[in-house]
Amino acid sequence: EDGKEDPKKTEEPKKDGDTKAAPKDSEEVKKAISAGIAQLDEKSYNFSAKLDLEMGGSPMLNTEMKGSHKKPYTKMEMEMMGQAMEIYTDGKVSVQKNPQTGAWEKSESNMTGGFDPKQLEKVIKTATWDDKETKVGSHVCRVAKATVDKSKVSKLLGKSGMGGQAKVSKSSLRFYIDKESGKVRRMKLSMTMSMDMGGQGGGGMELDVTMDQRISYSSKVKVEIPEEVKKLMEGGGNDEEEK
Repeated sequence: EDGKEDPKKTEEPKKDGDTKAAPKDSEEVKKAISAGIAQLDEKSYNFSAKLDLEMGGSPMLNTEMKGSHKKPYTKMEMEMMGQAMEIYTDGKVSVQKNPQTGAWEKSESNMTGGFDPKQLEKVIKTATWDDKETKVGSHVCRVAKATVDKSKVSKLLGKSGMGGQAKVSKSSLRFYIDKESGKVRRMKLSMTMSMDMGGQGGGGMELDVTMDQRISYSSKVKVEIPEEVKKLMEGGGNDEEEK
């Protein structure tokens, strides 16, 4: 009933949740995830993400991030530790407002880096479709459940400035992919890791991270970039330039 040719039709009857046995299934699902992530770069959209962090079982951070994307720029706003944060990125350089001074600064630790969809795509090991379809808003989506390469995730977290040695013990990654357009409409990530803060292999803190991001596409989305931010992104703005 949908006009698209589907080479997988012959394999349809495998509905016993037994799909792990079929590696072809994994490749097909990974391709769908990659195609969805590619659209995230190309299309314009608004998004909201709930971010929850627990350390040693006690809540450390519970915040909502809101933002918009129009190639190549992404703008994000959130509140962290009672401070309002505003971040812009062009995919290469991140610039954020220093809450204390109000000055724009290039951000070394890319807060969003750990959860950048392109980075997430690189750590996926296998992926399968969930048996059930689900709706995100009014859109029917297939759910891709992915397993991650834990050592790659640890490297990624190190890069995103989380410091310490992160060892991932549990993780779950889901992409909700629009059945008709192939767009990613929601991403859900949850991870448990132990952070070796002392570096002596001794005191590990257990950290639970959950992120749930919903995306709404619209060609009307604009991302206005302040001039100072543009300068910093273009590699101008040295620190001594402050007026």
